[in-house]
Amino acid sequence: MKKLFVISLILVQTCIALAQNYCVNDTVVREIQFPLTRNDKTEFFYFNDEWIPGAHPGLVEADAIQKVEVKNDEYGNRAMFLTVSPETLSQIKTEAQKVLVNLDTRCEFPGGNGKLKEWLDENIRIPEGFKGSERVLVKFTVHPDGSISNPSIFRRPSKNEAVNQEALRLVNALPNFRVKYYIPHLKKSFTYYLPITFKEPGVIFIRGGENK
Repeated sequence: MKKLFVISLILVQTCIALAQNYCVNDTVVREIQFPLTRNDKTEFFYFNDEWIPGAHPGLVEADAIQKVEVKNDEYGNRAMFLTVSPETLSQIKTEAQKVLVNLDTRCEFPGGNGKLKEWLDENIRIPEGFKGSERVLVKFTVHPDGSISNPSIFRRPSKNEAVNQEALRLVNALPNFRVKYYIPHLKKSFTYYLPITFKEPGVIFIRGGENK
């Protein structure tokens, strides 16, 4: 009885945590909402040591769970391992096939694109003597932990080398991004493109023109 109570408590807490990611009708659609928050943690569930896309504890009755463990999987992800009967596992797989899961890795600047623009405006250093307005596109790598590396100017670099160097400095100074991935064995890095706009101080640009 005590074991059943503990398992039920774990399931209740898990379902609350997943409530924002699931909408239950005839089909379940899982979609992360932006901006990401610190509560949007990557979570994986294994049934009889098998990860099943779309499967989650809400698909099984509490009294059908024989054992629950929370530990790292073989890929280093924190995960919940549930032991069920072969019959229950078959039912879970059938129900999971009704789930539409977006498995694309998601990432963003903490707080969303609006906060990224604010951060760039606060931290950019316009090179001395810079005139006009210019946009530089920087390419860099985002790792699963949100860290950033390998920034480079992507296509048509500025003729003003100070602008190029400032764009690279800004990217190197960025705080870690927030990353969420959905496939345990595809925990990999990916490329991000960031446009950075340089404007002459004291000049307001409207539709490509300028007004001093």
